[in-house]
Amino acid sequence: MIDDLNADISAVGGPIQTPNIDALASRGALFSKMYVQQPVCSASRASILTGLRPDTTGVNYPYSSYFVEELQPKVGIISDFFHEKGYNVKQFGKVHHGIDNKFQLTKPKSGAGGFVSKDRIKQFKELGKAQVPPYEKVVEGEEAFIDYKIATDAVRDLKSLDGEKPFCYIVGFQKPHLPFSAPKEFWDMYDRERIAQPVPVGLASGTSHYAVDQYYLKQYRWETGDPAKSFSPPYASKIRHAYYASASFVDAQIGRLLDGLEESGLAQNTIIALISDHGFLLGEQNYWGKTNLFENGLKVPFIMAWPGEIDEGIRSDALVEAVDVFPTLVDLTGFDVPRHLEGTSVGPVLSDPDMDWKRGVFSQQPRGNVSEVEGISLRTDRYRYTEWVEMPGGTVLERELYDYEADPSESRNLVNDSEFAIIAENLAGELRSGWKAMLPEGYGNDSCNPPAPPSYAWGNEGKSRRAAWHELFGGEESEGWRRATERRSSVEGVQYTIEFEK
Repeated sequence: MIDDLNADISAVGGPIQTPNIDALASRGALFSKMYVQQPVCSASRASILTGLRPDTTGVNYPYSSYFVEELQPKVGIISDFFHEKGYNVKQFGKVHHGIDNKFQLTKPKSGAGGFVSKDRIKQFKELGKAQVPPYEKVVEGEEAFIDYKIATDAVRDLKSLDGEKPFCYIVGFQKPHLPFSAPKEFWDMYDRERIAQPVPVGLASGTSHYAVDQYYLKQYRWETGDPAKSFSPPYASKIRHAYYASASFVDAQIGRLLDGLEESGLAQNTIIALISDHGFLLGEQNYWGKTNLFENGLKVPFIMAWPGEIDEGIRSDALVEAVDVFPTLVDLTGFDVPRHLEGTSVGPVLSDPDMDWKRGVFSQQPRGNVSEVEGISLRTDRYRYTEWVEMPGGTVLERELYDYEADPSESRNLVNDSEFAIIAENLAGELRSGWKAMLPEGYGNDSCNPPAPPSYAWGNEGKSRRAAWHELFGGEESEGWRRATERRSSVEGVQYTIEFEK
């Protein structure tokens, strides 16, 4: 699992040089249209690890108390499932967001440690992060980074296995997460003069201000912190260069991990799945960051390889979702997929890459500390249709429509174009029909999970969001609190609990 890597990698013809990921893709199946449920670390990881969608997990940013204290203990994650099946289960690096579990070995360092050089850490402490640039060319080498240690520890552990017991390892790398810091050798892989400018450089014509939140301009000392201004072309190239270097660095660590698997003698009977938790905009839409419902914020690399079982060099354009990872791993290892999972195994697509698959996939992204507005997005093979709705109530505030056949860079919102009125109306109906209506013909989903309560942020990262929550709903003894946190007690809820206990 990789943090913040978008789909512009060389395996699909993109500018980011990832030779080790490319080599993995050549050994298995590359899915060119894999989309996450929500483009932020915590919500996406909650969906990948549990096989449940954000409306069920209740996670926005960071994790919610409901998810940590109630839901996850009931449903478990991928690691729990395979542990119960007798697998040797371990986790290395960033798997969850902000919490560990009993399978965690190597843990990410807190703060900036392992992300940047010692000099930059000193600057953070003396000046504050907002006064330090969001990039760095490091001279210490790969060993200075936590991702190097994560790969080292995972390889060491792989080589200690005797092959008598099946294993399930999840290895989470942190780059290219901000700050974009990498050893000099990875910067040197690129000629900055040849790095293309973002397209479109400004927000798509006719697009709502809800589309981007510009949160990331507040975190570091960028060329400008004014969201109305674009970076100059030289500076935009510099930031893109830094991101590319960070991505190529983490690709090298993935190469070390895959080499270690080969040297362990276990590679020939091991399923490998590679995914990023979400994408990242690099100046497109005048935006630098995640938490958006544009293509490069939602689409991520997804590769599966299994020698002798998955054909080499498969390229599938089937629409798939990050929530599909859990049921796919369960399916490929020969177990029954738990009924409560809200994804669909892509096993059939691995056997027939050109088969008709999902008609659409769903993503979402809230705005505000207590999700006063929610963006809900449907991606079909040709279009993306997004509604920004008021919460609670569901009043539609703004809409977006993009045609990737005519406008792959999402430069124009077509929702108010009379020529696309019928298409927009049809897609609005599809969006309201929900994700189960998008499943492939002949495939169903028996889950009947209750919706999560409004997200009440958990942990130290959630202090400001909890304060905003209390301001809106009141204290723990108030009627507002009771209404906001009450659990569904319907038959569906009873079935939900029984299924999880099974």
